[in-house]
Amino acid sequence: MTIENYQDCLDYLYGLGQSGIKLGLENTRLLLGYFGDPHLKVRTVHIAGTNGKGSTSAFTESILRSAGYRVGLYTSPHLLDFRERIQIDRVPISQPGLCNLVSRVKRAADALGITPTFFEFGTVMAFIHFFENKTDWNVIEVGLGGRLDATNVCQAEVSIIASISLDHAEYLGSDLKQIAGEKAAIIKKHGTVIAHIEEDEVFEVVRRQAEAMNARLLRLGTDFKAQSLSHDVAGQRISYRGGQRQFEDLEISLIGRHQAFNAALALACCLELRAKNAAVADRAIRDGLKSARWEGRLEVVGTRPTLLLDCAHNPDGVIKLTQAVRDYFTYRQCHVVLGILQDKPCKEMIEIISTIADRITLTKPRTARGWEPKLYLDKLLGDQKVVDIIEEIHYAIDTARKTSNPGDLICVTGSIFTVAEAKQAIVNEGVIQTHPIVSGDFPHGR
Repeated sequence: MTIENYQDCLDYLYGLGQSGIKLGLENTRLLLGYFGDPHLKVRTVHIAGTNGKGSTSAFTESILRSAGYRVGLYTSPHLLDFRERIQIDRVPISQPGLCNLVSRVKRAADALGITPTFFEFGTVMAFIHFFENKTDWNVIEVGLGGRLDATNVCQAEVSIIASISLDHAEYLGSDLKQIAGEKAAIIKKHGTVIAHIEEDEVFEVVRRQAEAMNARLLRLGTDFKAQSLSHDVAGQRISYRGGQRQFEDLEISLIGRHQAFNAALALACCLELRAKNAAVADRAIRDGLKSARWEGRLEVVGTRPTLLLDCAHNPDGVIKLTQAVRDYFTYRQCHVVLGILQDKPCKEMIEIISTIADRITLTKPRTARGWEPKLYLDKLLGDQKVVDIIEEIHYAIDTARKTSNPGDLICVTGSIFTVAEAKQAIVNEGVIQTHPIVSGDFPHGR
């Protein structure tokens, strides 16, 4: 295939995705070796977790950037544009830059006689882009699991495990301790690992791995703590206590109890980096936490009725979403637009979201993995909710708006693909929220 323009790049990349997920490090190491191992030449933070790893990455990147560093950020999946995955100082790679990298990595793969997966290819491009553009730090989010994830070729000074819950059982197993073992494999010799794991028996798996790697281990809730002091839909104020360090009245714009914990993980990480001679002042920590943004996570994009987007895609994520809706919003009725993927426990997710929903519209993300709404309609039989099926997400949102009152809440959730389509539809319509949300826009609580 000849790559001549940006669309050719995307067609080639998504063509790689048709082969599915293949875990392993060999292809990534071979390709990076071809380019001189750029992943080993920039200081790195590596972040895993069933949920919260993207937000924690965003907080960490923002603090380091506020400290004056040039920071590479690699995350997945993207919302609107593939280029979101590869950013420097929160500026996505350019279209010409991506095309150049696709051509170069493709030639390398052909020369090596290997066929990398979609994620391996993207990971290699990210490391090359960051090195060639002279980043000071790279913040790298794990794609899936940890042990055999393509990102695990990096040599991180600090590794973070943001959470552990059940997800991707076909790849990681259906036991929390087994999943913990997969994620703990990102811990590097003589490094530091920071973990948010509530269950002692699950944490023990991480503790043993840290001990085997002679790594320093910090646990949220034991070695350091975070508390939400006040909150509204514009953000929250939190406190942090760890060792001899205390921070009061820290501002973060991301809402939800869980975001206080994600912010604390990033803060603890940057304090550890400071101990490793990184110049991260207290002011940079405050400014970085306050300015961090992560779209699609409890994101309010419209008012009257309130339109809320959240990428909750597994039971743990949906629990956090329902907690946040109760904590932050007052509404007359809640209309949920729900699109789930085939490999998720849809019955459990629907049962959880039903605790806040007065009406549910089932929809289907435009991906081969999207669950046909008619196949999980029976999960709601016997429920008193009003249930619709509108497969096209933009029509589902439009219908929800037309049938809602100004005091209602519309919540679009179920997968990142669902939120991505919703966000694109809203942007195309030109009705996305254009003014900053302030606390007075919404009453607190329910």
